[in-house]
Amino acid sequence: MQQVAQAVLMQHDIRSDSVLRAERIAALAPPLGCVVVLAEWLAYVEWEGLDSALCMNLDGVNALVQTDLGLPPLARELAAFEAQRPLLVDALCAHIQRHLADFPA
Repeated sequence: MQQVAQAVLMQHDIRSDSVLRAERIAALAPPLGCVVVLAEWLAYVEWEGLDSALCMNLDGVNALVQTDLGLPPLARELAAFEAQRPLLVDALCAHIQRHLADFPA
C-alpha cells in the first residue's frame, strides 16, 4: 500500500519538500488521494505511535475512512485501533482494487 502511495506521489511529482504538498494531494482524484492520505497516516502511526498520529489530520482521515471505505471512525485507544487496523488495511486494498485503473502501472 505504501508503494502504491509513493507511485502516485511520484507520478504527480508531489515531493515531501513541497510547501504545497497537502494542497496537491487534496487535488488528486479522490481514489488516489484517499490511498495517499491513509497510507501516509498509517506510516505515521508506525513511526510516531498512535497518540501522535491522532493529532495529525484525524478528522480528514476519519472522513476518508467513513465515506470512501465505509468503515466506522478510527479508534483512539491503542488496543481497539490494533484490532481495527487489519480491517482498515483490507478495506484500503479493496478500494485500490475497485479503482485500479486510476493508479499508476
